[in-house]
Amino acid sequence: MSLYFKYYQPALLRDLYYCFTRTFTQANAPFKLSYDDFSIRMLEKLGLNGEISGLMLDDEELIGFMLHTRAYFQGIDTIYNGGTGVVSAYRGKGIIQKIYKNLLPNLRGSGAERILLEVITTNLSALKLYEVMGFKKKKLLHCFKGSVPLDYGLNHLIYREAQDFKLDRFNAFVDFSPSFLDANDRLNTNWKYEKLIESYQGETLIGYIIFQRHLGRVSQLGVRKDYRRQGVGTSLLKYVQQDCQRSLTLMNVPSKAKGMLQFLIKIGLVNNIDQFEMELML
Repeated sequence: MSLYFKYYQPALLRDLYYCFTRTFTQANAPFKLSYDDFSIRMLEKLGLNGEISGLMLDDEELIGFMLHTRAYFQGIDTIYNGGTGVVSAYRGKGIIQKIYKNLLPNLRGSGAERILLEVITTNLSALKLYEVMGFKKKKLLHCFKGSVPLDYGLNHLIYREAQDFKLDRFNAFVDFSPSFLDANDRLNTNWKYEKLIESYQGETLIGYIIFQRHLGRVSQLGVRKDYRRQGVGTSLLKYVQQDCQRSLTLMNVPSKAKGMLQFLIKIGLVNNIDQFEMELML
């Protein structure tokens, strides 16, 4: 075994895809993205930054990764971990610790204030590892997947695809702030792969939804408070499902967002994954 650390470079994207596929398939969480969709996820949705992202190789084989981007989030200069993993044959050998040890001086010297990440609550080994590294649990997040009844809808509503990406105008439509990848500032770097649909009753804007059409992944959903519990949110999800022709995914709804959680469960979506958001102050 001849291990060595390397910063991510664009020429390694396909190797990274194969490593991702092996890592998550072996973890009983099959990685189903095509290479093209993976590229969009890494380069556009995440905005992968090679200067703060590390890889571990054995000879020329990529066997582990820790991938970061950097942006202001919640007013804090944040390094966000968008993916960490090791292929099964190398687990238990301290690979992540080695990558982290190589990266940490650069992360601390970057001027960023913190590192933020999400980890699945049932991944006890990863939780323990991050806690040893100094990360603290910040909040509990719930992820959903499934389909809404296609015979449900409000025929009197009008749907318009919008090009006004000043998302602060929707702040009163939601009760919680999105997680890092779906925050307003992040979406404003990625409109090539996001679609914004507004819902109107007459000329009154009453709801909106932002989604990635190629994945059926909902980034944001909101309904005006005085129009809630009238089927508007369900109708927006139905619109997206028909547009995407696939089941839907909603990521990282915080446990404190009781109204949204009750709504998603009521319409039949399944809470398939829970995650902890974890933070390390630099």
